[in-house]
Parts: sequence; C-alpha cells; structure tokens
Amino acid sequence: MIFPWAARAVETSQTLKLVYGWNAVWLQVAPVHADGTAMTVDQVFVAPQFRVDQVASVIRPVGTAEFSTNQQTLFSRGGWKLWKSTSVSGENLSILAQANQSYLVHVTPLAGQTVVDGDPAGELSIRGVVEFTRPEWTKGGYNLVGFGLLGAPTFNSLLAASGIVVDSGPGLAPAVLKLEAAGDWVGVSGGEPVEDGRAYWINVPYDMPGKGYAGPVAVDFTGAALGVFDFGPGPGTRPLQSPNVLVTPKELTFSNLERTGAVTHDVTIRRLLPAAGADGADDLRVMVLEPVPNQLAWQAKNVSLAAGWQAASLASGRSTTVTLGADRNWSAGASEREHLCRIEVALNGGSVFHFLPLSATHPDLPPSATTGELPPDNPSTGLWLGQVLLDSVTSLTVADAPVQPASSMAPMRILIHVDAAGRPVLLSHVILMQTKTASPQVSAEPVLVVNESQISQFEGIQERAGKKVGIRYETVSFDMPRDLRAAVQPASVISSIQTAKGYTTAAMVTDADVNGYFSLDTRESRPTDLQEIYYPVWPLGGQLGAGMTLSTAQSLGLDPFHRSNPFRHAFNPQHTVGYDITRSFQITFEATQEPGLLNGRYRETTRGLARQDLVSTGRIVLRRVSRVATLY
Repeated sequence: MIFPWAARAVETSQTLKLVYGWNAVWLQVAPVHADGTAMTVDQVFVAPQFRVDQVASVIRPVGTAEFSTNQQTLFSRGGWKLWKSTSVSGENLSILAQANQSYLVHVTPLAGQTVVDGDPAGELSIRGVVEFTRPEWTKGGYNLVGFGLLGAPTFNSLLAASGIVVDSGPGLAPAVLKLEAAGDWVGVSGGEPVEDGRAYWINVPYDMPGKGYAGPVAVDFTGAALGVFDFGPGPGTRPLQSPNVLVTPKELTFSNLERTGAVTHDVTIRRLLPAAGADGADDLRVMVLEPVPNQLAWQAKNVSLAAGWQAASLASGRSTTVTLGADRNWSAGASEREHLCRIEVALNGGSVFHFLPLSATHPDLPPSATTGELPPDNPSTGLWLGQVLLDSVTSLTVADAPVQPASSMAPMRILIHVDAAGRPVLLSHVILMQTKTASPQVSAEPVLVVNESQISQFEGIQERAGKKVGIRYETVSFDMPRDLRAAVQPASVISSIQTAKGYTTAAMVTDADVNGYFSLDTRESRPTDLQEIYYPVWPLGGQLGAGMTLSTAQSLGLDPFHRSNPFRHAFNPQHTVGYDITRSFQITFEATQEPGLLNGRYRETTRGLARQDLVSTGRIVLRRVSRVATLY
C-alpha cells in the first residue's frame, strides 16, 4: 500500500513540568477525543493553575526550521506554525497535537498572580495514543527533538553513539541547546542530565550514520514502520514443548551503535499495560521463546515482562535477536487484544526508552460491536463504486447560513478500495486489468492498477479493436492533493533546490525544502517548475460496512495552483492563483443492507469556497465491482 497505517488504541499518560515563560516540550503521546479524532494544541495545553497563550511547532514533525537563539525572532524566520490564544489578525492556526513532536509552549500566569519567567508553573498530565517510532533527522542543521527518558542520563551517555560531540569546544557553535525561560537558547555540556519531556536543538552532522537517532541501541522488527508489534490474526504456527500451546512467533532485533570503546548497554523489555493481575492481563499471553537444548523444539522462558526482562546486554557494535510468541488465550469479546511494553536502554544515570505496542487478533471471533473491528477475511475487501446524491447544502443567502434542502440533487461518483485488513482508501481513478500468462492452462488473476507506470506489467481484460484493454473507473468529483515529497520530484527540481540551498548533494534536499521552494500559499503566479504530481490514493478513517462509519483521515486539499482549483482560469491572467480549499467528509452506513450494496448518509464540509464553511449532505449508494485486495 502507498499509505501504510494501522489502528492505534493503546493509550498512556505523559507528565510535563512547565515553568512560566517559554518551554520546549517533547510530546510522546497523541491526545485524541473520545471518538478517536485528534486534538489540537489549544485543547491539550490547558490547566487550571496557569494559562498557555502561545504554542508553536515546526512544520515538519522532525526537521530543520530557520534557527535563532532568540525566541522573539525565531518564528519570523519561516518553517513554523504558531497558535495564539488572542490573535491580533484574527487568524488562529489550528495545530494538531501529535506524538513524537516538539512544541514551544508559552505559559503565563492567571489574573492576579505575580510571577517571573522561570518560576515553576506546575505539571500537566496529557493522555494519548502511543506507537513505536524511529525518528528521521535532517542532517547538516539543527533539529528540534526530544527523547523518552527515565532517571537523569547525561548528554554524553545518550549521544556518544550518534557521533554528535556535545562539548564542541571554545569558539565553536554549541552542538546541543536548551531553552531558558527568558526565551533564549543556550548550549549544554556533556555532563548535564537530559530531561524527559523536554525538546532540544541538536546540530546533526552530515556524517551521522542512519536517518535518525533515538539512543545508542537501535531497535527493529518486521512492520516497524506501522508503529506496532503486530502478531497478526493467527492462528499460531509454532507448537511449544512447554507450555503445550500453539503460538505466533515474531522477532525483535537490537544493535549497539557505539563505535569506539567497550561500552555495553543493557536492554530491558517491560510491560506497562495491562498491569499484572488486571482484567485481561492474561488474554494475550506474550512469551519469550527459546529452543530446547539438543532438540528440534521450542519452549517459553521463565520470565515476566510485567516485572521487566533483560533481553540483552550488548557490547559495542554487536547485535542480537530475541523471539516473542503470542498465545491467544481468550475466546469471547473483542477479536483484538493490545498490550503496551517499553524497551529501556541503560545509560549513565538513567535510561532512554521506546514505546512498543503489542497486538494480536483472534481468528475465530466476530467483529467487535464497540470497536468496529473487522475479521481478518474482511467481507468488504475490494473496489467499491458509488454514487453520492447531495440533497441539501449550506445557504449563503439565509441568515446564520443553515443547511437547507436543495432544489435539485447533485450527483457525484466516488471510488473506495478496501484491502484484506479492512483499511479503506479513496481513489480518483483505477484500472481493472489481469496478470499476464504464457499458457491458457494457467488462469490470469485480476489486478487493480492506480500507478499508471505499472500498466505494462499487466494486460487488459476485454477485447477492443483486436487489442486487450483494461476497464478504467474514474471520478472528477474527488481529486487527490498534490504530492510535494522530495522523493517524487524530478531531478531538475531537486537540482534547482540543491543549488538554491547550497547543498553539496541532492540527497540533502528534504520535503520541507520542496514545500518552501514552491511556497504555494505566498506565490502570486504559478512557479514554472511546479510539478503536476498528485497522490494516487488517500487514506480514510473508520471502516466500510453495515453499521460502520467512514471518514477522511486527513482533509483533501486543493492548493492555490491545483489542477482542480475552481478559482483558477486557464486563459485569464488575473485568475492564475486560487485559494486554499479543503474538503472532509463522513459516511454513515445503515445497519441493514442488501447483498452487494451499501447505503448510507453522506456529509461533507468544504472550507475555502466562501467565508464560512459549506456543509453538503445527501444519500450514498456503493456497490462492489471487484474483490481484489491489492492495489498496484
């Protein structure tokens, strides 16, 4: 899939210690509302004993923004989103609170309080969803990042394996800076302790190995990019000699990144949730597996993850792999179980840690009515072609702009694909084709193609003028946002950005560089080298099926130079640039459906076409046209 993701449900809490004035914080959890939607910073940074009046974040989750050691001039240098409780211009940016993201937070006293910057303001407990993450840093500049920490490890102990020299010496720019309450950034020494929940500017050298750094021991496993250690739907595949059960094995690999000296790091895996003895603690039994000596058999080690198990003691430059096994020890309730573990790497004075959610699904249980889970063999898998009939819309002439019935219905075609795991995506087009075969005795298999560069690998499924052609489904009602990732830009664009930035290699060009180069929201005319590259699919949240709800996980955006922006005119020089337009929708399916069809209600909110948001509602009918689970 082009957009890998998985459902996240494991939540925990993080406590931030804030002072009056500016704070640089590292948020390790993703706060969400009860319905699972993401919260914004103005909803998260709230406390009864003080007030947060400004929050800023770099535009990229982990990346380089224009840097200044003075807080007052930092935000004017680009690369930032800034929210203020009172905005003079009336424009308040809505900033999502995301996990593994840095924020600059300004705390001010309540009315009647007398404090000075730097005085303790109090603690703020934030609860949210967590995932396993491996950060990506921009090399050759400062990155605003933080770490999950226990105790008080030193900067030298934490960063030695990265090649970053904290004590850079007199006359040299500091390699690591911390934020003081007065708003200035100052250098740190290698012997200082690193604080949990605090963000630091770290100058990342060009020669730092790897893409990012989260401590001296790297962690990897199959599916790490999805953020969860998933044992899958089962059933188990490996019989154990002791205990006599069938488990699903999955490997976890650790590597000590220390390059010099005899620096050994102990690695511990500790289960945080559910606590030992809590309800459901034994539903998903995760064991540490080892071979039985002198036999072709496996057994579970006598260890407790709830108490903490030392998985490795790694010398410099060494790696080791451990095998965990999942026993699905439940037979009723929801089909999925999730635990939360923490991988702790011992340092001088403390530890650095990674969250590790564990999940497994029971193959014999039906979908959960409360979680909307779908069984592994998903009944909705395939391509769905639908029609939306809008019958009401926001009125621009009636006071308070109510949603009123329309005089006629407006039809829109919609294309949705669901993979084998039940994950839905929105499509703008797709071609139904089949695999090639050299013999009629071997049947061709149907495929769905969204990347047109893949067409030559397959063949059509119907004859037209003596040639096999595919069946193309498309819609003009749901166009995809522009793709401005550096990885998809042509060499000419990357070369131009490399020259403008003064980079020595093209590999140094980042997504943020591409966005800044085109600056779609500030240009008055279309950049001549702006590429017409658009995402082929767009992720949707929720599930497709009877009684389910489906919605846009992220709004569909039409930038000012988008091919479908209605404010642009191809031949009018006064209409070369439009406004930023975003669309989000939600589909609620009826509980009772006819075979092969899905009926429901459609609701869309469009922002940017008028002064107020426009809401359109109507009916939707979907029918499945293919059961193919994979997109090419």
